[in-house]
Amino acid sequence: MDHPTLGAHIVQLAITHDFPANTPQVYFPASLCLKLPHIEEDGKFCHGVDPSPNDYDDPCKVIDEVLKKLSQFWVNSINPAWVNAEFQRECLAYWSRFCYLFYRKNGMPTPRSVCAVLMPITQVTEGRLASYRAKEPGRAASRSDKELRSTRVLTTMGSADPHAVALQHGWSTGTLVRGDALWVPLAPCSSWTPKDWPQSLDELESLVRMASGDKHSVKEWLTEKTEQEAKEKTAGRYRSKLIVLVQGGTCYGYLITPSFIPYLTAPSIVPVEIERVDADWALARDYDLTLLRGRRNKRVLMIGCGSLGAPIAELLAKSGVSELHLADKEFFSIENCARHVLGAEHIGMAKASVLADRIRRQIPGVKTKPLRVLAADWVSQVCSPGSYDLIIDCTGESSVRTVLSRFRERAFGDVGIVHVWLEPFGAAAHTIYANSDLPWPYDDPWERVNAAHWPQDVRVKLPACSSGFNPYGAADAWQAAGFAAERILACLNLEVPESMVWSWVRSSAYFDKLNVETGRTELIPEKGSIFDSCYVTRSLQTVLADE
Repeated sequence: MDHPTLGAHIVQLAITHDFPANTPQVYFPASLCLKLPHIEEDGKFCHGVDPSPNDYDDPCKVIDEVLKKLSQFWVNSINPAWVNAEFQRECLAYWSRFCYLFYRKNGMPTPRSVCAVLMPITQVTEGRLASYRAKEPGRAASRSDKELRSTRVLTTMGSADPHAVALQHGWSTGTLVRGDALWVPLAPCSSWTPKDWPQSLDELESLVRMASGDKHSVKEWLTEKTEQEAKEKTAGRYRSKLIVLVQGGTCYGYLITPSFIPYLTAPSIVPVEIERVDADWALARDYDLTLLRGRRNKRVLMIGCGSLGAPIAELLAKSGVSELHLADKEFFSIENCARHVLGAEHIGMAKASVLADRIRRQIPGVKTKPLRVLAADWVSQVCSPGSYDLIIDCTGESSVRTVLSRFRERAFGDVGIVHVWLEPFGAAAHTIYANSDLPWPYDDPWERVNAAHWPQDVRVKLPACSSGFNPYGAADAWQAAGFAAERILACLNLEVPESMVWSWVRSSAYFDKLNVETGRTELIPEKGSIFDSCYVTRSLQTVLADE
């Protein structure tokens, strides 16, 4: 196939061994990668034709469709504006290929992972860097080689400590080497395609000067850091250097390798892929950040870290709630494994402590505080108005609901309180939001909320003092947790103006299957399947008024 600027090239159409389960593949010479869009590093053309069930009956049709895509692509590729637009539209994917081809061409190893905690940025900003190097036995390496063989590099903006982030998430494996980063914002409208990507320190210098209005220089920054290291007598221990270019919400990196001969040869640059690990990207992929950042200012007290409270706590953390105080005095036991997010490795450990550590390690941007205390002691002796934005009770215990009602004004002021519980066998779940205008009553009228009146012997007794449990499984608890979390988030978003009761109730067929004599209420839907259920929304005022 002839091209007016790239010349003639042989193009291959390959029918795969599993055709038509997969569509035919088209291959260009690998040298066209990054010269034309939609061509991968091995020359494969991404034609965008997906397999169809009809391909088995008419396989020639899909071949014709691929050839049409190829023909249209070749025509479009003659237009430089179209080529640039396609590169810009998927620039991150092409940057990945650029980094790989740079490595393959120059034979320079790169870190296995380069991560960044991005914050809003409008001007060139310095940052900090932590790299972790794994020792390779029996192999000597130069300074630059050691730098690039780091297993992980993590960078943050301003004075934030990347090592603290790495410790929080268990990333700090290997020998820690501190370093410096320079974050440079690129204009959203500026071209960022393969022809714009620097391949030398001089080109990177020109780009940074242009992006900063000639106010910042990479070379001057490197000189300043080198002189600072000399003053601090750390010149023998090279500090890692990373340039982070930010366009929109995407980061592109250049590691600066030290001079082969200090003061005589120039440093080199190595393009690297950067994975964002900040909460904005990890929890929302930058979508609807106003809502996420609003939740980031919330502090929540969760009482009860059992099979219902634990998944609710994780869901709230993953939804952007930035600070969770988890109160539970119990230790994890082997029988808890059946329906708890924790497991056998946590036997004998305090539920609140282990859950707090799990959430803090797994979810970026969240702070947790475990409280191994009695709810009554913490509420009556420690809490004060302004300490929390919402109180959530997941114990299902009448005594806890009563304590919260009795002490709410003194301990929490006008902050809302949420009560969540499951009925036996997971037959129904309820979420009650009580604000200061209509608080939950002192006499704890929970039976007015329930979908059924259960016999006293429904609780399974164990051969121990006051020991037993209500029968339900992990699927019941986690389904109820999702139901409750959705409504709790609405409360945190200030979308619930009055005290409310939300109920998720299984069908009458499900209750029939239980073979337990219950006093059923009108909340239970008359449905033919045990898998049917319904949601019911009531005002708390209506519930309390019902006899």
